[in-house]
Amino acid sequence: MKILALDTSSNACSAVLMEGTAQDNSCIERFKIAPRQHTQLILPMIDSVLDEAGYGIKQIDVLAFGRGPGAFTGVRVATGVVQAIAYGADLPVAQISSLAAIAQGSAASRNYNKCLVANDARMDEVYFAAYEMKQGFMSLTGKEQVIKPGHLESALDKSIILNDSWSTIGNGWSVYNEQLQSIIKQCHSDKDEVGEASSYPHARDIACLAFKEEADKTLVSAEQVSPVYLRDNVAKKPKKLA
Repeated sequence: MKILALDTSSNACSAVLMEGTAQDNSCIERFKIAPRQHTQLILPMIDSVLDEAGYGIKQIDVLAFGRGPGAFTGVRVATGVVQAIAYGADLPVAQISSLAAIAQGSAASRNYNKCLVANDARMDEVYFAAYEMKQGFMSLTGKEQVIKPGHLESALDKSIILNDSWSTIGNGWSVYNEQLQSIIKQCHSDKDEVGEASSYPHARDIACLAFKEEADKTLVSAEQVSPVYLRDNVAKKPKKLA
C-alpha cells in the first residue's frame, strides 16, 4: 500500500510517501520547522516526495493528514490540501490525531509503550491525551482534551495510574513545568523528553497510524474530512461590550 501523508498542525511542516505494510515499509520524507510558512512549503514537499518515489497522485492508495488539535491556521491548511487532493484523485483519507502522531513517534524512537502527550495550546491551556501501545499502534486511553495545566491531574482517566511506566511527551510539560510538577515527578521524563524536540508531529508517524485506519475500515471520503480543534471558540470573534 502507498500512503501520502502530511502535517502542518504545529510549527513543523512535513510530507511523506510511505510504501509497504505497517510492519515492513519504506518512506521518503520532507520535514522542516518553519512557523507560518506552511502554505508555501507543503505543496512543494508533496511534489518532491512523489517525484522521488516516481509516482503520480493517481497511484497513491490512501491520503493521511494530521487533523489536529494544533495551530488553527496550520490545521486548516492541512485539511484544505488533503480535501482538494482527495476530491481530485478520488482517494480515501485517514484522519490522524496530531497528538497520536507524537505518541507513535515516541514509540518508534524511544520504545515507549505508554505516553502522556501535552502540547502548549496557548491561553494557559494544554492539548492533552494519553496513549498506550496495542498491537503495534499507540491507542487513545480516555479522551483528547484542552485543559488548564493545574486541572490536568484530577481530570485523568481513572484507568491511568501514574508511575514510571508512563512517559511525558510534548512541550506542554516544559512550558507549564511548575503547574505540572506533580505529574512529571511520578512519570518517566527528562529534560529532552519534555522539551520542544518531542512536541512536533511527523508525517511518517501519521502514515504509520493510517495503516490501522485502513485495516479498521475507518477511512473517510473527501467530503467527510474535518479538522479537530478541541477549543470550540478558536475562530470566534470576541463580543463587543454593550
